[in-house]
Amino acid sequence: MVKQIGVLSRNKDYFPTTQLLKDINQRNDISGVFLSTQYVFPLISSSGTDARFANQSLLPLLGVVPRIGRSQTNMGLICLKHFELMNIPSTLSAEALFLSRDKFRCYQSLSKIKGVQLPRTILINNSFQADQLLKAFKFPVVIKLPDATRGSGSMLAPNPKTAEEIIESLFMRSSEPIMIQEYLRSGPLHSSPPSADIRVIYIGKEIIGSMKRIAPTGEWRTNFALGANCEAYQLLPEDEELVHQIAERIGIEVAGIDLFPTQNGSYILEVNACPGWKAFEMANPEINVAKKIIDYLLRKIRR
Repeated sequence: MVKQIGVLSRNKDYFPTTQLLKDINQRNDISGVFLSTQYVFPLISSSGTDARFANQSLLPLLGVVPRIGRSQTNMGLICLKHFELMNIPSTLSAEALFLSRDKFRCYQSLSKIKGVQLPRTILINNSFQADQLLKAFKFPVVIKLPDATRGSGSMLAPNPKTAEEIIESLFMRSSEPIMIQEYLRSGPLHSSPPSADIRVIYIGKEIIGSMKRIAPTGEWRTNFALGANCEAYQLLPEDEELVHQIAERIGIEVAGIDLFPTQNGSYILEVNACPGWKAFEMANPEINVAKKIIDYLLRKIRR
């Protein structure tokens, strides 16, 4: 009987999902199955745990590669915990997703790394003292939602008045907390505009490559989805060590880790538990990320 590896994702046509399924189905003796996050139903009974998809038990799964989108975080956490209870090997744990998906929670965990550099950040849950809290920052400042992804939910405020207006507007629409963060802009990559940072792809205790992301003209965010240019980049040895420390601290196995190099060392910007990699492979065409992930999962299954 052919064993199956599940790819847990909201969108079957999303680039990483299609690439993972393609790689699995090119291998002998295993096949890939798309598991729509919305239609996986965890089951608990006195006889044990199971999960159902398309009216079938998922207990026979050989392993799973989660691709949990922002809108599916809560259900994704439940599914990942359930797979752990079912002893199904995964490339992402519930704990790693919990720590990495919320940027402030992630910073709390990473702050324990000796000598770590994190952007100055305040988390607020109302707008009443925003004017006073903003005095702790030089402008411009970044205002973002803790679970923002792909540049969405991140805004640059050039002055206190604009910052207060953005904060007030966000709290009128939602009661979710907001991060106020210093805008980093100095260092060897940043002697002049445009903005740039480093994305590192990490799989199974191995750094498989990195790229520099350069914001397009008129944009401060470096996300590929917003038009950033990407090129291969060679990490410094101290940044390689930092990436391993980050991954170990979060307990993450597959990640996109974003760094901001400066003359005094790199700042940690973000840990992405479900990174895209289309831009990364464009900058590093010799690297097949999906293959690396499935190779790692199969090694984990065989241990």
